[in-house]
Amino acid sequence: MILTSCSKPPIPVPETPTKISHPTLNISSPLAEGVINQYDIWQFLKQKPLEDEVFDLLGLPDSVWISDNDKYKILYYYVEFLDDYNSVEINVNTLKVNGFEWD
Repeated sequence: MILTSCSKPPIPVPETPTKISHPTLNISSPLAEGVINQYDIWQFLKQKPLEDEVFDLLGLPDSVWISDNDKYKILYYYVEFLDDYNSVEINVNTLKVNGFEWD
């Protein structure tokens, strides 16, 4: 007996550019220039913006981690003056912020 499935294979998550993998895309951002404060970033992320809007404000992440089930990815940002990593969780289907940890 042969069984076939009508389900589609999962669509791979496209690669997210980082500062290291795409240095030519690393344009200056308000975060990198120090013209935005931590509270403003927190308020911005609370509105659940799109990933591209996050890149516009924060620049490219330092690194990215994708969940095992490909449901979300975590963008990690190192903030030098705080000597701390902060993270932004992005839903891979909607490309909107799901959650974040920002000091």
